[in-house]
Amino acid sequence: MTMDFKNVYVSSNCNQVPTSADCSNSNLIAYGSSNVILIYDPNLGSGGKVTHTLVSHKKRVNTVRWIRGVSNSSHELVSGATDGTLVVWSLIGTAYVPTLISESEFQKNLSVNIVDGCYSNGNTIVCSAAIHTHSLRIWVREVRSSDFILQQSFLFGHKSNPSFVTGLRLGQISTSRPIIACAVDNCKIQILIQNHTDSNWIIGATLSGHEDWVRGLDFVADEKGDLLLASCSQDTFIRIWRLSETKVESSEIGLLETSLESVIAGHEGWVYSVQWNPTKLQLLSASIDKSMIIWEFNIASGLWLEKIRVGEVGGNTLGFYGGFFNGSGDQIIGHSYHGAFHIWAKNESGLWDPCVTVGGHFGEVVDLAWEPEGEFLYSVGADQTARIHAPWQKDNKEVTWHEIARPQIHGFDLSSIAVISRYKYASGAEEKVIRTFEAPETFVENVKSICHIHDSDVKSNSTFIPKGASVPSLGLSNKAIFSEDNLEDTLPVDKNPYPEESHFKVQILTEPPTEETLLQNTLWPETQKLYGHGYEIFSLAASPDGKFLASACKSTKLQHAAILIWDTLNWQQIQQLVSHSLTVVQMQFSPDSQHLLSVSRDRRWSVFSKKSDMSFELAATTNKQTAVHTRIIWACAWTHDSKYFATGSREGKVVMWTKNPLKDHIEPLGQYEPANKPLDFPNESVTALAFAPGLVNGNYLCAIGCENGSIELFSIGNMLYQKLLHLSVSFGHHMTVRKLAFRPKFGRAGSRDQNSNVLQLSSASSDMSVKIYDLFL
Repeated sequence: MTMDFKNVYVSSNCNQVPTSADCSNSNLIAYGSSNVILIYDPNLGSGGKVTHTLVSHKKRVNTVRWIRGVSNSSHELVSGATDGTLVVWSLIGTAYVPTLISESEFQKNLSVNIVDGCYSNGNTIVCSAAIHTHSLRIWVREVRSSDFILQQSFLFGHKSNPSFVTGLRLGQISTSRPIIACAVDNCKIQILIQNHTDSNWIIGATLSGHEDWVRGLDFVADEKGDLLLASCSQDTFIRIWRLSETKVESSEIGLLETSLESVIAGHEGWVYSVQWNPTKLQLLSASIDKSMIIWEFNIASGLWLEKIRVGEVGGNTLGFYGGFFNGSGDQIIGHSYHGAFHIWAKNESGLWDPCVTVGGHFGEVVDLAWEPEGEFLYSVGADQTARIHAPWQKDNKEVTWHEIARPQIHGFDLSSIAVISRYKYASGAEEKVIRTFEAPETFVENVKSICHIHDSDVKSNSTFIPKGASVPSLGLSNKAIFSEDNLEDTLPVDKNPYPEESHFKVQILTEPPTEETLLQNTLWPETQKLYGHGYEIFSLAASPDGKFLASACKSTKLQHAAILIWDTLNWQQIQQLVSHSLTVVQMQFSPDSQHLLSVSRDRRWSVFSKKSDMSFELAATTNKQTAVHTRIIWACAWTHDSKYFATGSREGKVVMWTKNPLKDHIEPLGQYEPANKPLDFPNESVTALAFAPGLVNGNYLCAIGCENGSIELFSIGNMLYQKLLHLSVSFGHHMTVRKLAFRPKFGRAGSRDQNSNVLQLSSASSDMSVKIYDLFL
């Protein structure tokens, strides 16, 4: 028995390095995200989605480039990473197959920082620049099926103190002659050309003029047949150079003539990238000053003038690391300092409109939870944000998932989330306080129009319902806003010495918001702070009936390891549950809200059962004699009927437990006992567990996440395990699976038909990604 699946959503931001994203001629965006490359099609379905995950590198991907020079450049790309590997990916069928280009002696302390590639004269040329080694390497492959061979290495500077490369671009100066522009840390650009006679590369020219590191380079041929090179620098200027080849009668080698064509000023901060429009003579520049500018040559004045400026306005953003045109020149794509994508598309009147994009966390994703009806998904991460993901459908196209709100942007890394009701949640972070949030009126209206949710939980148009929230400049708490905007509060006037950083304005949306809107207009007001823990909050759980919140903090002592129980009606602390002696790493209430299960670093689990309307008591726990686990228990989960629960631990064991009413009550287990033999994962650590919301073919369905990033699905009948599905690192994650959660109902979110043959599973990982799978039952 096997199970089919489809990956419907991959949410993960671009790595925070300048050359980590690129767009192909056929409008596919490749970007590095943690240790993998994601292929993102912005035009697929309703709003674009990630279609491929390319796994080969063992450390962060620093640089990605499509190999250009033929009509379709979506067939091969090259990537470099911090682990020193250089990989060419070739599209064979529907999969990108990796070819590793490296030699073992080059691997020591090597970090590949910039790559580029092109096709020339039937050959494939790949350049790579790395720190701690020769500054530049040039690799050549003669035919598609052969290996790449190191053709030449360049060392700029001195052997004792080599220079490193800050920018790199391959081009073609004539039909048969490739050219390389290479920016070095002395602020100069070296132009390398190839000898016709022996194919060796020589320095044909040195371009001087920039006063700080050159970060971006790009070539284009003009109508005269000359080559224009655009360069941008941390000195805030862009320079355009003209390169032309002059033939010498006595030699096959053409001389290279270079001249400075123009100096462009317009940015106020470091300019990280420049790219020519592939369809006409326009230049796009992206800067850390939060703007991207399209420049066009004005014949009347003889100057390059600003034609259009787009960018980020307000918010706590830090500008752009890179920008590029798509293959057809009618979209511009930027990736920002925090790895978020911005896309603008040219409309019929020539203006540029912001578009729906994909995105995600730019740090480890530590927890996630579905809203109780399964219409959308919450996630929190070490990037100090809470995010809400939901499905969206436009014009009967394929449904795509997008981030629809960012209710919390905090000053501490978030550690956990507990969803109390559809529009109410609590979060814990690297602080001693638990914070609770409630959706403002604007979010309720927007989620209904984007996700087509029709619910009874509709708020009245009372003036006392907040319309949104903003963060004061010296605060961590989201402050409620009851007016259409908070412009007055953002102005630094005498009566307001600490103006608010973000400018909130009510926006009624019919499609997922852009990054700029997410940053400023989708915060939720904070409704409560809960004090009581002595150390940083580590785990939270809310009871399915919405009445209780359980919280636990980091601890090394019995007194600090107590679980606090809160009444969600008045937020009073009603109980302290003492059992564990070290940090409680995960908790879960049973689906009938009658029991609370906790697992801890002390290698024990505890079950607390409800004894009255408002209190719990310890019903069972393990000790050294009764424990099956010998290492930290990382994960726990209840079955949908509250009859069984499972625990998963660092030594790779999953154990099902149940209460046996026929058994004598013996401390400390009471009437609880293992329901079956442990399921073993040798040499692996189990870090996440989840059970389906109902029986599948009469059996329980259990999802198990591991430290290596893989996800396993097992059917459990007669307490025997049968493996149905293995999601390898290419489909699962490539780092620790932190949380798994099944959608609380059968069927797909966003679909009217509750299809009992489909189930959705969500996962969060240390690799910065949130994923959602359709499982076909």
